Amino acid sequence: MPTYNSPGVYIVEKDFSEYPPSINSSIAGVVGFASRGEPNKAKLITSAAQLVQEFGRPDRVLGGQGVLGALELLTKTNSLYYVRAMNASGVDASAACGYGICPAIAVDGDQAATISNNYVDFLFKVANDVSSLVTPANNRSGAWYKLPVNKWTESIPAAGTRQAGGRAISKAMAERQLEDFPFTFVSSTSGTGPIGWFVGTYAGSGASIECSAGSGTTSDSRPDFCDVLSPVFAETGQVSGEATGSDMSNQHTKAFGGSVSGGAPGGTFFTQSLWAGKGYNYSSITTQNTTNYYGVQIKTKLKPGPQTLFQVFNDGGFEESFPMEFVDNEFAPERQIQAGTVDVKSQFVKAAFYNGAATMGNVPFKTYAESWTLPASWDLNWTLTGGQVVTTDGTDSGNRKAKNSTVRFVKFIEGVSSLAGGTNGDLSDNNGSFNDTIRGNFIGNVAEKTGLYALDDESLNISMACVPGITDQTIQNNLVTIAENSQNFVALLSPPKGLGSAQDAVNWSNGIGTGRSVALNSSYAAVYWPWVKIFDTFSAADQWVDPTVFAAGAICDNDRIANPWSAPAGLVRGRLTRPFDTEVPLNQGDRDIMYAAGQCVNPIVKFAGDGIVIWGQKTTQRTPTALDRVNIRRLMITLRKALLAATRPLVFEPNDPITWTRVVNVTQPLLNNIRNGRGITQFRVVCDATTNTPLRVDRGELWCKILIKPTKTAEVFVVELNLTNQSTDFGTA
Repeated sequence: MPTYNSPGVYIVEKDFSEYPPSINSSIAGVVGFASRGEPNKAKLITSAAQLVQEFGRPDRVLGGQGVLGALELLTKTNSLYYVRAMNASGVDASAACGYGICPAIAVDGDQAATISNNYVDFLFKVANDVSSLVTPANNRSGAWYKLPVNKWTESIPAAGTRQAGGRAISKAMAERQLEDFPFTFVSSTSGTGPIGWFVGTYAGSGASIECSAGSGTTSDSRPDFCDVLSPVFAETGQVSGEATGSDMSNQHTKAFGGSVSGGAPGGTFFTQSLWAGKGYNYSSITTQNTTNYYGVQIKTKLKPGPQTLFQVFNDGGFEESFPMEFVDNEFAPERQIQAGTVDVKSQFVKAAFYNGAATMGNVPFKTYAESWTLPASWDLNWTLTGGQVVTTDGTDSGNRKAKNSTVRFVKFIEGVSSLAGGTNGDLSDNNGSFNDTIRGNFIGNVAEKTGLYALDDESLNISMACVPGITDQTIQNNLVTIAENSQNFVALLSPPKGLGSAQDAVNWSNGIGTGRSVALNSSYAAVYWPWVKIFDTFSAADQWVDPTVFAAGAICDNDRIANPWSAPAGLVRGRLTRPFDTEVPLNQGDRDIMYAAGQCVNPIVKFAGDGIVIWGQKTTQRTPTALDRVNIRRLMITLRKALLAATRPLVFEPNDPITWTRVVNVTQPLLNNIRNGRGITQFRVVCDATTNTPLRVDRGELWCKILIKPTKTAEVFVVELNLTNQSTDFGTA
């Protein structure tokens, strides 16, 4: 208590208004294979569209019905957690996005002369097809771009001298003139380098520029103030020149782009799917004259100047765009897209420059387990040395004047690259069946919370879990174990498809049937059978589906119209509207066998007139107690979660009657609410000196005892008909 020394009025606020929070009891956990998406992490899914985008289509997976089951379940709930199980052999889909050298022509003021009229035209022709370069000079097939240069930045220097910026084309003017042209102007004021570069938009061996210079009126018919350097970039970065003609007024200089080979710095921007899976592999399927596109494509679209648009398309639709440059370090490709899965910028791909010895056409696929490392030899610039100067009379002056300049005229080669080669890491690794390796990866481990163990997280608040289409007993047993240890959810199970009779299903649950050697016995598990048939829109065919999917859906429906402690079965809360057939028709005798004392298989029945209905709600517990029913187990799960949330604020409070009273006050309203909802018939809360003995208080323990009588469901409805003779008096109603 604070000490108040001076007179006055003081306000002390204390909050004893605790109340139990509401708990969402309709969140399901689904574990299964997938053709894309992050593995071994419980991912919150709130719509069917999100599920398909995150984890791919169900018809691209071998083994189980995880994605298909989750899609069905999302028709009943708007929240589920999907965990993608994946074998270590999963492979990322990949594509080799090539990049190359842009053709470039350097305009130099090295040779000086007297010009009576400061007027010169540069004519440029740009191509990205080598075939256009073989046409006669007087009949060019491509378009020529005229750039009138009638303004100089400075006065013309004396012959044989060089002035920084002298005779350079005005950069601002050049940019205005070249705005719509497929090349760009890069100025340089270096005293030892070119004064200006004309750089083509397109890169690669098929890109080129042709230049015609000197069409203006001068005092000399062969103006010698303009040297044209036409570099061809080799892998080593050397520059060579090529020129034709002996008169600058009629000289056509060709500059060809080059391709960058494998090795350092590498000729491939190696792009991979963010995660492993063949759902990223690009493909197209035509059905009834409609073409659908699946998977991921990369489109590199070039713009004048150094910019490339690196675009990602998914399932035929545009998703992402990244502006990239090889000039501005901030927009360098390696800065725009992450090289791994940390600090993700793209939701679909990761990429890095390939630093191996392979060429572009022979880039090996990387597996999921391999790490990404940026090439240490990658440099932001290539240094060009040994340039040759073409003089005004067309002769080669060799290395008379080397053009030493640091430039980076490198861009992506425009085109489309489709991702391919991805594999799922599912049962396709073992011809459709489990082996110990795949089984172990599916189950995961408790330390890293992978596989099934990703569901062992209280923050997820799942209340039911299933592994649709997976009937492997080791996987099912582990799911039940996790449910028991966490006490957070009920594990929904089913026998394998193909059983022929109710007796087969009972034998399976008892550990003496096909696929199971140990009996199921837990109040945290429930078995449903037989499988049901639906029309699958992805495969456009009828398909038998694991009944646990619809059992989970019935539980969600139950919670929507009733309460978690109501039975998710019967004509009111157990009708299945999507399926239209059951694998095995069940009569009264079959249902008696499945639901007899000590048995635990919940029948799914196709009634004439009433449709397909879940006709049972037993857990797999064999001992006859209240917990051998699904509604009671779900009551206890819901009550446990609510009590944990309501009483956690009282931890570390004084262990005395005031706190004991607070425990009672926060607990009783919760139980009253359940009683009013017909979940329990009677309860009592005891939290006083009888439960909190001196020894328990000394140990720092606070005990609260709650006694409840759960409401039982009417599963056997008996109507007794009594016939009497006419003399019997029934009395008055």
